[in-house]
Amino acid sequence: MNDLVTQIEALAGHSTADLIGFAPGDAFSEEELGDLGRAFGPVRTVVVLAQRIVDPVQMVRFQEREWHRDSGIANSYADAMLRDACWRAVEVLRAAGHQAAIPRNMRYRAVEPRHSISYKKAGVLAGLGTFGRNQLLIHPEWGPWMMLRTVITEAALPGGSPLAVSPCAECGACLEACPTGALTEQGIDREVCRNRVGEKGVPLDHRLSPLGQINCEECLRACPVGLAPPRLRAVEEAP
Repeated sequence: MNDLVTQIEALAGHSTADLIGFAPGDAFSEEELGDLGRAFGPVRTVVVLAQRIVDPVQMVRFQEREWHRDSGIANSYADAMLRDACWRAVEVLRAAGHQAAIPRNMRYRAVEPRHSISYKKAGVLAGLGTFGRNQLLIHPEWGPWMMLRTVITEAALPGGSPLAVSPCAECGACLEACPTGALTEQGIDREVCRNRVGEKGVPLDHRLSPLGQINCEECLRACPVGLAPPRLRAVEEAP
């Protein structure tokens, strides 16, 4: 199994993934694994792949078809690229005689199989970061500026350990920066966050095309951990 771990970890930096960790599959309930878990069999390991966000273009979210609007799916450029690294991890596992699959993040209304695996939960368990007040995974060096995806397998791979110290302990910068008031000490009002409307009803998302946009990033940009990429708007207005 150590050779298999080494092969998968070697994808970091040699694919679209910059960091790879392992979380225990038994940390996810039957409800979280849903139909995918029942069809797949025992999930013993969740492989977590992360891509560091260094360019604002990586954050552009797009909807390929109209039905995506109903399902709630909107992929970012970084997310689409990270799927390539996931398929490489799947190929490594299958070549070693194991099952592997790429689950979707959380639950989507119009997509099967239904499951609700949280990439952030897997990232915390794999030791890639801590769960921040902005409800995002906070890497000790990159802060919230990373994209996550996972691969599930029945291979029992040694997992990481959750980080003991959170950089959010004495910080509330993201709470103060949230322009909608969706973030509070009690957590997040996801409906308010999804609406992303600021003062006088002005949308906080920056639309680039009918199917592409940059979502509100104020809670990320307020985080003192990590280096935020430049705003895409500033790049467009540069001479």
